[in-house]
Amino acid sequence: MKKIRDVVEMHAFNLLAFSVFGMLFAMRPMTWLPTLVVLFCGVWALMSAVYREKLRTLIHEGDWRYIAWPLVGWFVVCLFIGIWHLGIARKAFPENAFRMALAVTTLALSVNLMAKKSFLVGLSVAGVCVALNVVYGYKVHDDYFPRISGTTNHPIHFGNFATLLAVLLSSAALLIRSYGQFFRVVCITAAVFACGAAAASQSRSSAGVLLCMLPLIFVVKTDKFHQWAVRAAASITVVLVLVIAASPAAQEKLRLKEAAADIQQVEANNYRTSIGARFAMWHAGWLMFVENPLLGIGPGKYQADFGRRIELGEVPMGDVVHGQPHNDLLHSASSGGLLKLMAYLFLMAGPFVFFYKKYKANRHDLDKRVFPIMGMQVVAAFFITGLTNSNFDLQIYSTMYAVLVCVLARLSVFEINAAEPSTLSSPAAPSC
Repeated sequence: MKKIRDVVEMHAFNLLAFSVFGMLFAMRPMTWLPTLVVLFCGVWALMSAVYREKLRTLIHEGDWRYIAWPLVGWFVVCLFIGIWHLGIARKAFPENAFRMALAVTTLALSVNLMAKKSFLVGLSVAGVCVALNVVYGYKVHDDYFPRISGTTNHPIHFGNFATLLAVLLSSAALLIRSYGQFFRVVCITAAVFACGAAAASQSRSSAGVLLCMLPLIFVVKTDKFHQWAVRAAASITVVLVLVIAASPAAQEKLRLKEAAADIQQVEANNYRTSIGARFAMWHAGWLMFVENPLLGIGPGKYQADFGRRIELGEVPMGDVVHGQPHNDLLHSASSGGLLKLMAYLFLMAGPFVFFYKKYKANRHDLDKRVFPIMGMQVVAAFFITGLTNSNFDLQIYSTMYAVLVCVLARLSVFEINAAEPSTLSSPAAPSC
């Protein structure tokens, strides 16, 4: 039994690191394997006093509080809001937030030398799978340019995660020099596949995630490959912008003309469009927050309240009466007031501070800065996509965010404490 436990403990984190992206575009349900590992760690924490003590010590030491407490706090606040508004009922229990809190138990897993490779191989596999998703989507649709949804069943989610994948692959290619040129070429190729997949989704909001590549421009360059890659990317970006500006067909396929038409319709007081509907939803969410500033209107009540306000003429009618405002800030504020809004901001700020402190302490070490940069990119990407979508209302975003944050946090500290690969050691204090 002890041998089985040791084997599982040795490889559980590697499996988690690989599957978080490696299985995302491979099959449905997309997050079944990371969820299984998270559940295993949760049960292990209940059954094993040693593991539980290891986790307790971790959470109370150093900078780990910036990872653990935001995830746990988000669950506690969501549970309180649910009970306050709905009482002791099944709908009062926040399942997505519970998964995020449970992901904290993975922080106590042992990390070995294969962990870094497992995560990077997962990214590369995802790059291949996301391209296959596009090929399959084009093959099974009569329309030559359908909006590709892949394994996510929704083009917006597919575009968001494909773009985040492209960002992480680009960071791996430009910042990691220890695996040789072949690895870097593979990552760049997979990143191009991911960008193509994001374009195939025709999701306009996913373009904002590309802003997360900006750190790759301003950090100290790894080597000449990094320098030339940045220059090539800048040149290609300029060319693409000029091509899109000169090509009405490209603007049509990327839904840029649709966006311009939507704005014109809003100016004509017609909100039955994609962008117009969001304006209406945001307005309704803001009114709900203003009228219920402390604890909001409660979970699951947005749709009914939105419909009521449409009937009263307080907000315009969009395309349909949606169940959430398509904005994480307004969704938190309208459903849980200031309390839930602050919990959401803590959920974003806490991990970002953790990764920034790790980057600041190692910004001049070209090998140790990689995963802290990726961590900041992940947090920024979820915040950006959350401006036009209610991410944490969905299982895929909740699981992906929590697992990615925990995996990248452990890899960030493992890079710093590589001398003790199989044990959890204290993170190095930032240099002043």
